[in-house]
Amino acid sequence: MRSLSLLILAFISISLISCSDAEEPRSPLIGTWESRNYSDSLDVWFVDSYSFRNDSLFDIASTVRESEIGEDLGYRLVSTSWYNLEGDIFQYYYDDALIHFGGGENAPLYVPKKDLSPGIVDFFRVPKGKLTFSSDLRQFTFQEDCWKINPNSDDCIEFPSETFVRVD
Repeated sequence: MRSLSLLILAFISISLISCSDAEEPRSPLIGTWESRNYSDSLDVWFVDSYSFRNDSLFDIASTVRESEIGEDLGYRLVSTSWYNLEGDIFQYYYDDALIHFGGGENAPLYVPKKDLSPGIVDFFRVPKGKLTFSSDLRQFTFQEDCWKINPNSDDCIEFPSETFVRVD
């Protein structure tokens, strides 16, 4: 009888272990992604880096580089944000951010992270739109929905799509 009890206890233990959180579906976004854009006139790369930590939080960093995949020269913005991905609809909400505000014609494009100042980003809207993955899941394109400034009008501001590549 004792052997049967131990066998049942072992079976229950194995069942509980096999149903752990590690097997729950994870967001295909988890990891670090970059959108890199070259400026001919400034001869630098502007990089937006999204580091998705889990199924709801990610960190945003906007930096400047001399080369597409080189070292960051400095920062323009850092923030932690919340996101939601349902099917192919992606939306995110900024938290307070640390921002380089510039300040004139001769102001630098970027600063060390320690020199960023507290600020609020996009407090007037929540970015939302369609997110499309490449077949190998190494790239995604985000096309934000058109933003209607006046809900009583069909006029809206269209945003360009952004393409991100997985870097880890």
